[in-house]
Order: sequence, then C-alpha cells, then structure tokens
Amino acid sequence: MEELRNLHPNAYEYVIDVGLHKWSRVHCPDRRYRVMTTNAAECINSCLKFARQLPMLTLAKFIRNMLQRWFHDCHRVAQSMRHQLTDTTHLMILKRVDKFNFMTVNLVDWNIFSVKRAGKQWTVGLARKTCICNKFQMDLLPCSHALVAARYFIQFYLRLILLKRESYRFQCFYKD
Repeated sequence: MEELRNLHPNAYEYVIDVGLHKWSRVHCPDRRYRVMTTNAAECINSCLKFARQLPMLTLAKFIRNMLQRWFHDCHRVAQSMRHQLTDTTHLMILKRVDKFNFMTVNLVDWNIFSVKRAGKQWTVGLARKTCICNKFQMDLLPCSHALVAARYFIQFYLRLILLKRESYRFQCFYKD
C-alpha cells in the first residue's frame, strides 16, 4: 500500500475510498471463492442489451428462455463432470499436489503439522482447515502444504493401525 501511495497518490486515495473489502480478497468479509466481482445485475444487463427494445411480454419470454438455457447448460456441464469438484478446481488441486516434491512433514500434534520446503516452514491445522499461508482459509480448498500434511496424516495412522493389527495377530499365541 505504501508503494501505491508513493507511485500513484490518486489511485491510493481511490482504493481507500472504495474500501479494502471491495478489491482485496483478504479483507473481504464474504467468501467469494476466487471471484472478486458479484455484480449479477451488470451481467444480466449486458445480456439484455438488445432485448430491451422488445415489448414487455416478449422481453419476459426472452428472459425466461435465456435463464432456462443457462440452467440447462450448467446442469449438462455438472452431469458430465467426472469428479465431485469442478474441472477448474480439480486442476488447481492437481497443481498443488505437484508441489509435494521436496516437502518434509513433521507431526506437531495429532492434527497439527509442520511442513518444510527450501528453508521455508508452514504450520497446518487439518481439523480447523488452516495454514499460515492463508490459501486454505481464503480458497476453502487445501493448499499444497495441507495436502502433503493430509497425506502424511493418512500414512501415519495407517501404519499405526497395521502395527496394532500385527500385535493382535501374534497375541493369540501367548499364554497370560
């Protein structure tokens, strides 16, 4: 912000007047899921630009047909999805999984992990869905640190369960 104030004082004043919550995801009180604009009226107005000249009843039919087409198209796309996530979200998760290399994980508490990579360190809380990088909280999707911590969590507890199972198997051969 200080850089903006020094380089473009007018832009800085405008940003402050508008409010940080209007242009910064970090300061926005609502969850917008990586989308900063929510002005549906502008979207509809642009779609109705040429239809405004129509008589009222024809305009109403045009709007109904347009909305039905939108819902049908969205429904068709949703039905063709192979995952529970949208394709865009799925690709985002896959890109984050690619960052697993060279990350080391240490268990701090039963659901708190320390993730390290290239001299940097992040703390991940799986139960509270938090990471100090704030991507987990902002996107409501796990960041690469949370994904690698979750993988470690699953592997750790699977090993623990397998060890328990092994100990149960051999206890039947012992006398009390």
